[in-house]
Amino acid sequence: MYRKKSEIIGHIQSYHRQVAKLYRDISEKTTDNEMKSLVNELCEHEESRDNYLERHRKIAEAMNCWLEFPCERLSAQITECFRNLELGTEITMEQLVKIEMHFDDCLIKLYNILSSENAMSETVANTFYYMLKKTEKEKRILATMLYNSGTSLKMAFSE
Repeated sequence: MYRKKSEIIGHIQSYHRQVAKLYRDISEKTTDNEMKSLVNELCEHEESRDNYLERHRKIAEAMNCWLEFPCERLSAQITECFRNLELGTEITMEQLVKIEMHFDDCLIKLYNILSSENAMSETVANTFYYMLKKTEKEKRILATMLYNSGTSLKMAFSE
C-alpha cells in the first residue's frame, strides 16, 4: 500500500512525542534535582528529534512523495517499544539511561525497517539511513555514558 512519506515521518514523530511525554511524567514524579535535570534533558532531546523530523515532514509534504510501505509495521513496532516497559516509582540515573537506550534501540529498528525497504528509491532510503546513523551515534554516546557512569551524564546530551 502506498503512503505519503510525510505520513510515515509523522508516525515516527508520534513515537518521539510519546517518549517525551513519558519523560515529562517521570520529571513530575521526581524530587531529586539532578535526576529531574537529566529527565528534562532527555525530554528536550526527544522534542528536538521531533522538530528535526518536522522539517523533513514538511519537505516531503511539499514534494508530495509517496512510498510503498505498510505503516501498520511502524505502528506495531512503536507499540512494541512501549510494551513491558516497567517504570517503578523511583528510577535511578542508570535505569533512566537504560530506558533511553531502549528507546534508541526501538528507533534504530524503525529506521532499519524504513531504510532497508526494497520499494523505496535510493534518495528516500538515504534520508532514513541518515536518521538511522544519527540515532546509532546517539546510542553509542549513551552506552559510553552508562559504561563510564562516574562521569557527568549531562555532558553527553550537550554534544
